[in-house]
Amino acid sequence: MKRPLFTISTLILIALFAAACNMPSTGEVPPTSPPLPTQTGLPLVTITQPVTVPTTIPTQVVPSATVSVPTATSTPLPTVTPTAAPTNVPGACLDKVKFIDDITIPDNTEMLPGQDFVKTWRLQNAGTCTWNNQYSLVFISGDQMNGVSPLPLTGTTAPNATLDVSASMKSPGTVGTYQGNWELQNPSGVKFGTGNNASEPFYVLIKVVEGESALNLGNPTWTDNMDNVTSSWYLLSTANSKFTQGDGKLVMTQTNPGQGDEWGLSNKASMKDYYLQATFINGGTCSGLDKYGLLARAPDPSQGYVLEFSCDGRYRLYTWEDNTYVALQEWKAASPIKAGANQTNIMGIWMKGNTLRIYANSYKLAEFTDSTFSQGQFGLVIGAADTQNLTINVDQVSYWDLTNQ
Repeated sequence: MKRPLFTISTLILIALFAAACNMPSTGEVPPTSPPLPTQTGLPLVTITQPVTVPTTIPTQVVPSATVSVPTATSTPLPTVTPTAAPTNVPGACLDKVKFIDDITIPDNTEMLPGQDFVKTWRLQNAGTCTWNNQYSLVFISGDQMNGVSPLPLTGTTAPNATLDVSASMKSPGTVGTYQGNWELQNPSGVKFGTGNNASEPFYVLIKVVEGESALNLGNPTWTDNMDNVTSSWYLLSTANSKFTQGDGKLVMTQTNPGQGDEWGLSNKASMKDYYLQATFINGGTCSGLDKYGLLARAPDPSQGYVLEFSCDGRYRLYTWEDNTYVALQEWKAASPIKAGANQTNIMGIWMKGNTLRIYANSYKLAEFTDSTFSQGQFGLVIGAADTQNLTINVDQVSYWDLTNQ
């Protein structure tokens, strides 16, 4: 069993001999292996994003891959600048107004053209500074209406106290709505008003309306000052109403309320176009729809236009014909009519053609078109609604003949 071992030994010797024949001799450089082919001529393909960006790309800039979120200051927003807001110095007191009330001339008060008036505001010192005569009322914008500016304040007004501030003014000469804006000014010349920033003005707001002066009447054709009432008037005397002479006035009295209107005519001739005006003074008791007024264009004592004022400050206009009442204007409030007892009101009715215009204390109240009566006499009217023994004094009556106007 030695044969297999010999064979294996013999094979090993042969292999070692063959290897010894192929080994380099001392000092030889082994040949270099031929280079492997490269792929520089082919595009590089990977499954990830390239990490190297070309250093130069003609006419283009590669955008950054980073997304930036704009901050709150990246796009400025428009700002709102307060109007005339006072600047408060740290450590100094604060000037500020709080509007309390319109003591005179509430908003939309009606004025005649060129009418003088006094506007009074009640203001509260809503700041921490004390107002004195170094503070002033100053005009800011709108219509100044002849108001003085600056106008020094009077006395001293401590914080939280109130002050009535008044300014004399004059309404513009043209019909329209007018507003004047005012503020206060401190000794440093800083203007301040109402509102959170003390930058809002307080104001006066009026309406200039057409007045009697627009009629350009001139002197009246006829006037009765009631010194001798029997010379111009038929003195009414019924079971409930009487007209009498008294202290330079014609005195109208109605005994029992709720008996309807009654009137007495003048002895003047019938007229067509005229302006009729009367001054009425009511008594110590006059309320609600107690009323007085004028009869105009009355063809006879039983018909005509009736214009009345009530003691609560309203007016109405109606026709009376064949015992029929037709309202041209039902009772309507009018601020120019002075309400209450012991008041003087001047009433006027302008009639030309079919146009009728109504006036109270020189203010035009309304205009109507009606052709029921074209001419007639005029008279005086009384009607008690609430008051026993209602008494109305008539101080003066005038008319202007409009035939040639």
